[in-house]
Amino acid sequence: MRYTIENPFVLHECVRLGMEKAPIQTHIYESYAQCNEDIIVDSILRALTRRAGRDMKSIRYIEIGANHPIQTSSTYLLNRLYGASGILVEANPRLMEALKKVRQTDIVLNCAITSSQVDRVEIFVHEKNELSSMSAEHISQFQNFGGTNKIIERVSVDAMHINTFLKRYCGDRVDFLSIDVEGFDLELVGAMDSVFQPAIIQCEHEQQFDQFQSVLGQKGYNLAAITDVNVIYVKAGVI
Repeated sequence: MRYTIENPFVLHECVRLGMEKAPIQTHIYESYAQCNEDIIVDSILRALTRRAGRDMKSIRYIEIGANHPIQTSSTYLLNRLYGASGILVEANPRLMEALKKVRQTDIVLNCAITSSQVDRVEIFVHEKNELSSMSAEHISQFQNFGGTNKIIERVSVDAMHINTFLKRYCGDRVDFLSIDVEGFDLELVGAMDSVFQPAIIQCEHEQQFDQFQSVLGQKGYNLAAITDVNVIYVKAGVI
């Protein structure tokens, strides 16, 4: 069952402008992603699966940079609502227990996905887990959240090249690939071999719109949506 609540924005504006509410309630629908990207992706996948005669439970996703199992997750809605499953990758070992506890139907991996051929990398763990990164310089940009002053530890973790990872875990189909690795999203999609063709790719844009368009456009993807944080691309001809 899809969770809904009465739309508080409608209520707020009606009160502010002295308007009576309409007799039929309007609702907002559950969302767990940072800027409601999961609702956008859900809508695209519903069209994709309907055209293909597939059940939504068959959706296969990969989330690189999973972080929290629910909050800001790009895939939790698909998992909870339809029973879809996939691969969650998180470099921060502190987050493994929660991910494995909540996302029991997913494969959860503790490693860093990289664009270079290295066996291990160092990650800088920030007190706000969402800001943890392989780059202290990238963390320093977030001065409102303490920047590098709030790095609590450095951890060496296993690393896997993006293509090695996808060859091992991609299988015959990936419907949705979400990447959020704090400063390295563009590098990863740039290094990704064109043999791998997820239907939908979502990345944190950091205002690099032209760069993402150049990289993903050459790989045959069309820009489908932009939120305050992410870009969402869809493979040409998918819908």
